[in-house]
Amino acid sequence: QIKIRGFRVEPGETEAALLTHPRVTQAVVTVHRDRLAAYVVTDGAARSDARPDLHPEEIRRHVADRLPEHLVPTHLTFLERLPLTPNGKIDKRALPEPAVAAVSGRAPRTPLEETLLTLFVRVLDAPADLTVDDDFFHHGGHSLLGARLTNHIAGALDVRLTVRDVFQHPTPARLAAHVETLRATAAPAKKARPALRRRTETERISS
Repeated sequence: QIKIRGFRVEPGETEAALLTHPRVTQAVVTVHRDRLAAYVVTDGAARSDARPDLHPEEIRRHVADRLPEHLVPTHLTFLERLPLTPNGKIDKRALPEPAVAAVSGRAPRTPLEETLLTLFVRVLDAPADLTVDDDFFHHGGHSLLGARLTNHIAGALDVRLTVRDVFQHPTPARLAAHVETLRATAAPAKKARPALRRRTETERISS
């Protein structure tokens, strides 16, 4: 067991969860700069393609559905094969630097996206060139910072989100779309409440 950000972590638990994904054939988890880093081999590796039509976020969500947030790897790297020692054991010292997702990001298109991007940069203490397509967890985010982000969002936008929302919508663009959906869902209910109160008051007066 190791300790990361106050949590006791057993990398083997994360490895076991990774291996339950139908596309993952091998997995090893290490610690990189106080973050869990996962290395996986997929069924596509046999075709000299380590990650065919498979996104790291899909695998991270798979783990997040099975384990607490602090056991979900921040980094996920696809390999064609895991390096081995002469004795046939996984050679962790030969593993490459964890992959950081490269995205061709864009600038905010709406005030909501701009606000969320600003909050991402503030909470992550990230460079100002972060884009709305950058993943919160690929830039050092974790569950504690996710909770801080939801607090900032509540203060700036008066929208109540959970850390799970951040895991499921980890970019400013995707989180903005989620917030818009929540607002659209809540709008009819808000319109209905005053009418309901007026009817109740009328009935009370007539009685």
